[in-house]
Amino acid sequence: MTREERTRSQRPRVAARPPRPRASVGQPRRTEQAMVRPTPLTMLRRSVINGKLAALILLLAGIGCFGYVFRSPTFVVEAIEVSGVRSLDAAMIDALAGVHGVSIWDIKPEDVEARIAQNSYVATVNVNLLLPAQVQVQVQEREAVILWNSAGTNYEITADGAVLGPARSDAATAIIIYDTRPTPLAAGTNVDIDALELAQTLNLRVPAEIGWTPSRYEWDPYYGLSLYNGEQQVAFGRMQDPNVALDTKIATLKAVANDGTVWTFLDLRPEKPYYRSPPQPTATPTP
Repeated sequence: MTREERTRSQRPRVAARPPRPRASVGQPRRTEQAMVRPTPLTMLRRSVINGKLAALILLLAGIGCFGYVFRSPTFVVEAIEVSGVRSLDAAMIDALAGVHGVSIWDIKPEDVEARIAQNSYVATVNVNLLLPAQVQVQVQEREAVILWNSAGTNYEITADGAVLGPARSDAATAIIIYDTRPTPLAAGTNVDIDALELAQTLNLRVPAEIGWTPSRYEWDPYYGLSLYNGEQQVAFGRMQDPNVALDTKIATLKAVANDGTVWTFLDLRPEKPYYRSPPQPTATPTP
C-alpha cells in the first residue's frame, strides 16, 4: 500500500446527503421563514400611502351629506307660490296641490299637476320645483263666456258648454240664460252649447237689426232658446235648425215687430210662425 493510499484510508468519511426534491415548474418554493402579520399601525400607514383611507373618509362623508339632504327640514315645503288665478284663489290651489310638510325630494310635479287639474276652472297648470323647498304653480283658468241661471243660482259657462261653478259677484259677462227647470247645475257638467251660440248671436244681431235690447234669455227643453223684449217672448228654438234658417227667423221677427201688431208670444220655430195676442179685457155688464 502506498503512502497516498494510506492517507486516504485514514480520512473520515462524510455521509452522502440525500438529493433535494425539485420543485415542479409553476409551483413557488416554500420558504422556511414564518409569515409576519402587520400591526394595525402598519396597515394604517399603508392605507394612507395608497389612498384607501382617504377614499373611505370621502365615502362616509358623502353618505352623511346625503342623509342630511334627505332628512333636513330645510327641504320640507311650507308654502307654494301660485300665479295666474282669477276665479280661483291661492288657498284652493294650495289645498289641491297637497305638498305641505312634504320633502321636495318626494314631490313629483306631474302628480301635483294632475291633482290641481281636477278643478273645472283649470285649463292648464305647470308646476316647478326650486331648491331648497320652493314650489311654483302657474295656472291658466278657463274663461266663462256666459252665465246660466239654474234654480236661482248663476253658473259660469265656458265656450264649449262646461259648467265651471257658481259665478263670482264680479263675473264679467253680460248674457244670462235662465233655465226653466228647477234642477241645479254641478261643476264639471255641461249645458246645451247650441243655446250658448244662439244667445251670443242674437245678442249681437237683434240690437243691430231689430233695434231691441233683449231683457232676458230663457232656455226650455220644449221651446229651446227664447228671447224677451219686455213682456214679449220670442221662441227661436235652436241655432242649428234644419227646418228654418236663423236669417229667416230674424227677418220674420223684424216684420212682426214693425207692423204694429200687439202680441205677447211669437214662435219662430215652425215653417209657418205664429203669435199670440194678449187676452182682451172682458166687458163690464151694465147694471
